[in-house]
Amino acid sequence: MNADIRSTVHRVIRSVAEERGLTLPEFKDGSEIVDELGFTSLAVAALIASLEEELGVDPFQQDDVMITDIRTVGDLYKVYAESLARAA
Repeated sequence: MNADIRSTVHRVIRSVAEERGLTLPEFKDGSEIVDELGFTSLAVAALIASLEEELGVDPFQQDDVMITDIRTVGDLYKVYAESLARAA
């Protein structure tokens, strides 16, 4: 399941970047979504909305999860993996 979540996060990042006309560098878990991948705040919002639709959870409904804490691809993966584990 974790590999599925990771691949979904990566796929959605690529999809949103393509929709927004961004050329992505090679990225990994430590890649910063805004500073390295070039996502704007609107692109991040589109990314979060797409991930919620794809994965069926909104991790930011939890009081302990803030969208401003998400800086890297790994942060994004981790918050969705934890949210899906809680929902199971």
